[in-house]
Amino acid sequence: MRLRGRFLGTCAWVLVVACGDDGEATTDGAGATTGAAGATPGEVEIVGQVDVIDLCGTSGATAVSFRATKIGCEQASPAPCTIKVDPYEEVVGDAATCPASQNAAEMRVVVESAGRWQVEARALTDSGYVGKCFGPGTEEVTLVTKAQVEAGATIAVSARSGPCPPP
Repeated sequence: MRLRGRFLGTCAWVLVVACGDDGEATTDGAGATTGAAGATPGEVEIVGQVDVIDLCGTSGATAVSFRATKIGCEQASPAPCTIKVDPYEEVVGDAATCPASQNAAEMRVVVESAGRWQVEARALTDSGYVGKCFGPGTEEVTLVTKAQVEAGATIAVSARSGPCPPP
């Protein structure tokens, strides 16, 4: 028994050392952080504070998820690229079940391609869903660049007043 406890303590210490911060994070002019512990090269982590209790307060809500929908190319229209539109590419990130035990939760979604993304926290209800749009600064659309994907950036987003508009 004593050996087992010592082994588990050693394993926990090894995991902390192996998974520790591998360097300083830097922030670019657009509010994206590169080299952050949560993001790896080849993907961008989008992070926002979600009022889970508010979304779970919707009648019939069972779960809240944080998701990103690709609605455009990295370059503004007319862009020399095509995206999937029927249905749009959607990536689901963190989720929480209702009723929620915490007021706000930091939720994340990881995308692996450059483009313009709508980020939304959605409460799944008996009759569909209710959403709250998120974006960087005053924007409702989150721009993810090829350079951010290659660097493994983290982009912070904040809640907007309502759901995201249709793509």
